[in-house]
Order: sequence, then C-alpha cells, then structure tokens
Amino acid sequence: MSFFYFSDYYFQGVAMTAIKNGSLFCRMMLWVNERFPVANTPLFFILWFLSYSVAMPAGESISPVKMAVGCLLSLSFFLLLRVLDEHKDYADDCLHHPQRVLQQGIISLSHLKLLGALCVLIQLGGMFLIAGGQQQIWLSWTLLLCWTSLMTKEFFVAEWLKQHFSLYALSHTLVMPFVIWWLATLASPAAALNQPLILLMLLAFLCGLSFEITRKCKGPDEEREEVTTWSQLYGRPLSILMVIALLILMACVQYFLILCKTGTVSLWFYGVSGGVNFFAVSQLLIFLINANQKNRKRNEAVVGAAMLTGYVLCIVEIYL
Repeated sequence: MSFFYFSDYYFQGVAMTAIKNGSLFCRMMLWVNERFPVANTPLFFILWFLSYSVAMPAGESISPVKMAVGCLLSLSFFLLLRVLDEHKDYADDCLHHPQRVLQQGIISLSHLKLLGALCVLIQLGGMFLIAGGQQQIWLSWTLLLCWTSLMTKEFFVAEWLKQHFSLYALSHTLVMPFVIWWLATLASPAAALNQPLILLMLLAFLCGLSFEITRKCKGPDEEREEVTTWSQLYGRPLSILMVIALLILMACVQYFLILCKTGTVSLWFYGVSGGVNFFAVSQLLIFLINANQKNRKRNEAVVGAAMLTGYVLCIVEIYL
C-alpha cells in the first residue's frame, strides 16, 4: 500500500468516524438531504392545497390553523412513506447502494423507526385537532395506512412482484388516490367521492406513475444488470413514449378537473400547460438522442416541474 493511498484511506476513516460520532440531529439531516430532500416539500403542501380546493364546498373558507396543520400532516405522511421504504428495501440497498447514509451506519433503522413513530403521532394529533370524532377522516386514514402497510409487505408476494415490475410500480403508485382521499376528508369531513375528486385521484396517480417511469428510465452509463429499470424492460424509446403519453393524459385530466369544478377553463391555462409540457417533451427527446445520467436528471426535473405546474394551475383556476 502506497503512502498516499494509506493517507487517503486514513483521513476518510477519520472523517467517517467524526460523522458517526456527531449529534443524532446532524446525522439524521444527512439522511434527510439524501433521501427526503427539503426541496421536495412544496409538492406535499401543494397536494394538500389542491385537495382542499377540490373538496371544500363553494363559498366555504378554511382557517389558517387548519391550513398549517394540513401541510404538516401531508408532509408527515410522505416522510413516513420514505421511512417505510427504507425498511422495505434495506437489504437490496445494502447490496446496490452501500454509499448511502443508512447503509454506512451513520444512522440506523432504529432511528428511522423512531422518526416513523413521530410521523404517526403527528398525524394522530393533527387529526384530533382538526377532526375530533369525524369518522370519515379516521376511516380514510385507516384505509391509507392499510394500503401503505400492504405496500411495505410487498402485498405478501414480494418475489412474484419482483418478476412483474410493471405491476409492482402500479400497485405502489395506487397509494396516491388513498392520499388524496385522506387529504380531502381532512379539508372537509363531508367530502363526497364526486367527479372532481375522482379526477384529482386519477391526476395524482398519473403524476406519480410518470415520475416513477422517468426516474427509472436510464442511459447506458447508469444501467446495471442486477437493478431492474423501465428502460431495461421496454427499451428507452418506448419508456419515454409512455412518459410523454402520461404527460398528455395529465394535461387532459387537469382540463376536465378544472371544467368540472368551475364550469370553464381560462385561455391562459392552454398557454402555460402547453409551454411547460412542450419543454418537458423536448428534454425527453434530447435524452433519447444523448442518454446519460445528466439528461436523466434533467428528465426528472422537467417532469417534476410539469407535475407541480399542473397542480398549481388547477388551484389557481379554481380560485380565479
């Protein structure tokens, strides 16, 4: 072993020891930055805003306290979902992603269990504050947790689902309609499963699926034989075509959601939606020409932007 190699190895070991001996808060924040970036939190708040916008009867207002609690509950559920995913995928991640904070032992699964328990307590406390004894809210939350638990257990057919990658993705993305139903009942306990709410559930499902395919459609520089991706199964052209089709469907659902809720759609909706989706499709086609990690990350950014823009357009149109 050369002196320089030994020195590099030694200082890496010292740095890792210092990190592991740091405060639990600092170590947890390393995990948060890696696996649950703060930059993603606006999506969870926007989902709550849109859910109550669709669920609340016309002319009825919502208190600032309920607004803030709803944001916190939405954030806490998606954080809980990430914690459960870390437990579910721990063995595979140790094999395929040993560089991650959890896999390096900087934090442990026990720490994440405590974080997950805190999320559940936040949800329980928030629902008591908002709802008290409103049965529909507790029922929607129970259904959401039941589906989430089945996802965590891979529906008790883990090996079969691994062999049916598309069904795996669909079954896990189906959590989104349950999330929307729960958020809608938080906003209005008397929320009916009407056409606008069903369209919002469909929109959330399509958005989740489009991002899932985008995230796992990779170039030759990232493909690994042992890690299944959409591009492996269906090829990059067909995978990108699926994402484009989903973007078009998302725009159509947004249109009909606004139309059902308000009775009209503003002209500027077409311009903003068309512009954002044109930009997204252009980037996806660039990825097909030059498929690499850099362009794959850009794909995620533009598809994510299309999702967020679509949600915001619906909120703005409802309140215009």
